[in-house]
Amino acid sequence: MDKRIVFMYVVVLVMVLIRLLIPLSIFTALGETYVTVYIRPDGNVVPSNAPITTTDKHYYKLTRDFIGSIVVERGDVVVDGGGHALVGRVGQGFMDKGLAVLASNILITGFRIYNFSIALIILNATSVEVSKCTVIGNWEGVHIISSNNVLIHNSTMKDNAASIHLDNSTYVEAKENVIEGGGAAVIVSNSSNGYIHDNTISLARIGIIVERSDMVYIGGNRVVVPNDVGISVENSVMTIIFNNSLNGENGAGSCNIHVTGSEKTVIHKNLLLNAPEAVVIDELSNHTIISYNHLASEDPYRLPTITLTGISTDVMVYGNSGEMHIEPHSSHKVVIENNTNAVIRGDTSSSLAICINIHTSIELSNISNAYICGNLADTTSPATANGIAVSGTDIAIHGNIIKNYRQGEGIEVSGDHIKVYENEVTNNSQGIVISGSSFEVYSNNITRNNVGILIAGMASRGVVYDNLIAFNGGDQEPFCDGPGTGVCIYGSEPYNITFYHNSFFNNSLNKGKQVYITKEGYKWDKDYPSGGNYWSDYTGADVKKGVNQDEPGSDGIGDTPYQVYIYPRELDRYPLVKRPPNPGKSQLNLIPLPSIVIEPPLARISPSTPTPTPTATPSPTLTATTTISSTSPSLTYTSTQQTTALQTKTTQSTGNTVSTTTTTPQKAFDMTPLIVGSIVVAAISVIVIILLKRR
Repeated sequence: MDKRIVFMYVVVLVMVLIRLLIPLSIFTALGETYVTVYIRPDGNVVPSNAPITTTDKHYYKLTRDFIGSIVVERGDVVVDGGGHALVGRVGQGFMDKGLAVLASNILITGFRIYNFSIALIILNATSVEVSKCTVIGNWEGVHIISSNNVLIHNSTMKDNAASIHLDNSTYVEAKENVIEGGGAAVIVSNSSNGYIHDNTISLARIGIIVERSDMVYIGGNRVVVPNDVGISVENSVMTIIFNNSLNGENGAGSCNIHVTGSEKTVIHKNLLLNAPEAVVIDELSNHTIISYNHLASEDPYRLPTITLTGISTDVMVYGNSGEMHIEPHSSHKVVIENNTNAVIRGDTSSSLAICINIHTSIELSNISNAYICGNLADTTSPATANGIAVSGTDIAIHGNIIKNYRQGEGIEVSGDHIKVYENEVTNNSQGIVISGSSFEVYSNNITRNNVGILIAGMASRGVVYDNLIAFNGGDQEPFCDGPGTGVCIYGSEPYNITFYHNSFFNNSLNKGKQVYITKEGYKWDKDYPSGGNYWSDYTGADVKKGVNQDEPGSDGIGDTPYQVYIYPRELDRYPLVKRPPNPGKSQLNLIPLPSIVIEPPLARISPSTPTPTPTATPSPTLTATTTISSTSPSLTYTSTQQTTALQTKTTQSTGNTVSTTTTTPQKAFDMTPLIVGSIVVAAISVIVIILLKRR
């Protein structure tokens, strides 16, 4: 490389270093004495030589960076930081509070606040606005205590343990802030009517926490939190979470939304991304709605999950899309409706309604009082072995479409008091599998499965009627000891199981029959004149009638019994000579989604815009009007870089009051070394350039 280019690179590098070091040195050395500045109730600034100016005791402006605190005791004022920095000493073990607002009708704007235990505290105040501030590297950023009608907006906060903290406050709005790193981005505790919206939150440990609060609205936020919780709701009432984008970045411990011990939580129209746990409802959380959210993961082997557990009650999961697991565990009165691409798995739950889910599969165990209706289960849903597999008591499976599970069951149900009716079960390995007692299987279309109906185990006290059982069989089936067919009964004692009014149509023959059984004793008709079943291979005539089919006249019943299987006693005494009509369908018993109206209690503070510099004309006065609205005007924000905090040592009291504290005065900052250094570097640069020209 040419020597000139090398020398020029060196010169440029030196100048850049000087440019960076000068402001750093200025900042490190300025204001060696820590000072607390007061804006007193009478409008005076104490001490009088503080770097704050005012001409009318309504508009105050910081004139330079300094190390210390500001306490605002006067109401109806604008305090403008002018882009200057306020720096504390929390890194050296002091509990400094940067800017304390102890009065009402205040606008705080344009500050850069660093290195405090609390950067900005608002205590017992009404109608306070904080805008266009930069808050970096504090234990807490903005802490609002026992205040109301507060607006925090268009500010930048970074690396604070908690950036915004609402405590025992009402009507607080935090919007359009940029929050990065640190602990929790926003904490709402013991507060009501809060509105947290349109903030950008990234890389915080937890995005938003709501605890022991009511009527909190969280909307339109963009939250990226790997390996922890995006939004956490604890022991709260009426929390509305809507239109947020939450991204867990596929962290193993990521959870988009976690609700515990809370009432009336609504999770509506959110984008839930890249978290193994998309939503967790836990520990006696009741009356929860999870609706119209979209769930997605970049990892195809880790589907996001909606988990209901901890004896949660009255939960509705409705209209969600994407690919997901929905898992009710130890929950009661749960409705899961109209979701897309969901694997529904759970156990030990009761009073379930699982209906009209599309591209789904359902696997539930040890449940009671379940109604499963109108679902589409097919192999386009996330891969599972079976379409619907359920065990428990008091189970109704109604009006579902289950197809294409060639390696598993369409419907598998075991337990007591079971109804399987009006389903379409097509192209599965086994269409309907029953193992239990007191069951009814009726009005189903069961077609093109390897086995139409498989009854196994200790099934008893059951009826199978009004079903279309057609075109089943073909492949070898272990439970049928040969090719599959219409009905296989394997290993079940014939305890009062009856078949009638079914259409057995063109099923593959096993030992010459459309039914395979291992034991005798089943009943294949409903006595006369109701009759038995239709058999497509029945060849008998219908010219007689009567109980013994020995009276002249046709009655729609074959005159000779149909031999159901090779056992002599397995007879349909009254086979139907005409095929019954295909099963009809009744109306599904759906539970509608409650009306969801999002009307956030927006606390909007409407101050006049402060002038950029104090003038002789009267300064604008902050108004105290507050309106409730569901929309907010768009505002811009200005971001500034963090500056290194000055390290000094002193002592200061803790608590919510701020006292004047100073250190021993030290030598004032001397610019001479920096000026001389700059001149020397510039001279060297000129000499290098002259030498290069002579060469």
